[in-house]
Amino acid sequence: MIERLQTGAREASSMMERSHKRAQSSVEHANNAGIALESITTAVATITNMTAQIASAAEEQNAVAEEVNSNIVNINNMSQETSSSAGEISSATQQLSQLAKQLDGVVSQFKV
Repeated sequence: MIERLQTGAREASSMMERSHKRAQSSVEHANNAGIALESITTAVATITNMTAQIASAAEEQNAVAEEVNSNIVNINNMSQETSSSAGEISSATQQLSQLAKQLDGVVSQFKV
């Protein structure tokens, strides 16, 4: 009977030791999982920050593109105005040339 009790006690002790090792292994796995989750959280925060920076840069680029577009429209308008003014100058030059010819004709009639 004592022998059976001793055998039972050894088996119980062995089983408790195995359970303790399994519990330690589970704790190690849980700690490793916690470290991995912290690493993932840090990576997600970094990605979120980068995404915000990219969005901000895209907004700035959009604003610059709109400003460039506005400047191009202004340049186009000024070019059209310059072209129109050049036409008016050409017409005025032709009229002035005709007036100069008429004046030359009138002045040539006078004898000095």
